[in-house]
Amino acid sequence: MLPANAGSVTGGAQLARPGFFLEPTVVAGVRQGDGIVQEETFGPVLTVQPFVDGTEALRLANDVRFGLAAGVWPSDHDRAVRATRILHTGLVWVNTHGTTVSEMPHGGVEHPGYGSDLSLSGLLDHSQAKHVML
Repeated sequence: MLPANAGSVTGGAQLARPGFFLEPTVVAGVRQGDGIVQEETFGPVLTVQPFVDGTEALRLANDVRFGLAAGVWPSDHDRAVRATRILHTGLVWVNTHGTTVSEMPHGGVEHPGYGSDLSLSGLLDHSQAKHVML
C-alpha cells in the first residue's frame, strides 16, 4: 500500500498470476520515512524523491535500514569514485545496473541479513576457521 502522499506515475497494477507481482512501477511523492523507501521493496518498483544536490542525494541513499545495492549515473570519474566511497551498500553499480560477477562477493549492509554470496568471501561465510597451535 502506498503512503497517502505518494502516487504511481506509471504501472502499479497487480499481474494476473499467483503471488504478489506488480507490473514495472514508478512511485513519486514519497518521503524519506515512508515504508516504501525504508524497506526492501524489490523491483520492478522505483521510488523517486527530489534532492537539492549530490551530497543530499547520497545522504538520502544512506538513510535507509537496508543497504543491498545502489546505482549512480555520474558523467565524470571523480564523482563516481566519490559516490562509491560514500554509499553504504554491499554493491554499487556505476553507469550500469544489475550486473555482477562470480569473482566478487555480493551481500548487503545494515539489516538485509548476514552473509555474502559468490566468491571466496561467500564460501568463507559458510565455513568456520579454527586456529590450532601444537
